[in-house]
Amino acid sequence: LIVPTQQFDPAECTTNITLSEDKCTASMGGNNHHALVLGSVSMRHGRHSWVIRIGLKPRYHVLGIAEKPLSNSTTNCDESFSWSGNQGKFGAGHDGSSRSYWQLDETIRFELDCDKHTLRMTVVRSRESHTISNLPDKEFFVYAIVYNIGNFASFV
Repeated sequence: LIVPTQQFDPAECTTNITLSEDKCTASMGGNNHHALVLGSVSMRHGRHSWVIRIGLKPRYHVLGIAEKPLSNSTTNCDESFSWSGNQGKFGAGHDGSSRSYWQLDETIRFELDCDKHTLRMTVVRSRESHTISNLPDKEFFVYAIVYNIGNFASFV
């Protein structure tokens, strides 16, 4: 199992994201509705694991993996596979099986198996777990969308 030291990539985030000095926390700033940020470590082969803690209004996050944005656009990813803590409301490419809101200071563990093409998300507190199968054979990065000023996502 590969457990890389993850950080958020300052070159791959929208202008309304504020990164901590160690680049492990991405906070929503500015007046836009949402902000997107990618991790700095690429994942294409092997098994990878990371943990993210979310805060403030926890249901307003989308977390998972994505390809690098097209044409260096930091607002549109070509393909993403992710979950939202907003009562299981998901768009295309989302698992759609979550049944509850994420809570304040929720900790979420992700396990990506690039060889088996699966992504597993486990909410640590409730042990609620979901898996997306049949991922394409592509290079992925940690992916987070943070909604509302003051909300954050942090690598733990």
